[in-house]
Amino acid sequence: MTGPPARWSRVRGICFDLGGTLVRAEPEPTTGLVARLLGISLERARLVIEDGPKRRRTTPEELAGDLATAFHRPSLLGPLVSVLDRARQRASAPELFPDTVPALAALRQRGFALYGLTNSLGSSVPETPPPALHDLLDDVFHSADIGAVKPEREAFAHVERVSGLTPRELLLVGDSLRADVVGAASAGWHGAWLDRQRPAGHPRPDPLDAPRLHRLTSLPPLLPARPAEALTREPEVRDGADL
Repeated sequence: MTGPPARWSRVRGICFDLGGTLVRAEPEPTTGLVARLLGISLERARLVIEDGPKRRRTTPEELAGDLATAFHRPSLLGPLVSVLDRARQRASAPELFPDTVPALAALRQRGFALYGLTNSLGSSVPETPPPALHDLLDDVFHSADIGAVKPEREAFAHVERVSGLTPRELLLVGDSLRADVVGAASAGWHGAWLDRQRPAGHPRPDPLDAPRLHRLTSLPPLLPARPAEALTREPEVRDGADL
């Protein structure tokens, strides 16, 4: 792609996933560590975590207690607290990828509204935005505060309500095809897939019509020089179609 996609001409706000997109993820995610401790499959742990702990705020101690009780493993309370407490500390002082600051600074200078939208454990959400992200983003939206996880429509609708932007004015950039790219498309947003793992030229594993980026600094050249003027809002659809 040599120029801005025509369909992005109305974009005014850009949402970024956090872990794996703006922030370096741990070699073994917290969900994997929890699964290993409890002796369950990663798939089961993901279902358990996504079903509740990513939809509400809690503390490492409370979540550890819930998990130890649910899986009848009271002896694991201490190790679970330790894992979840480390995750909370990392979320409070995230390590940004080297391309995060230059990419977001360029977009900020051009006048785009910038947000974070992340599926996050309620026990890991910092009380205040980490300094590393505070000056880069206008706001960060956590699934634990929204009560919905990507790719669910409500996660995207929450950003629309707070930002005052329409789906056609919003772009989501993330490293998850299911949660970020498919979720954005289903919500009527624009989407871009940040694929840091595969080299350029590697075949796409999906048929989605969304640009694949290998670094964040490839994003600004694909966007208009300045955000578009506000669109005239269309009447809200009330027949169950949220687009």
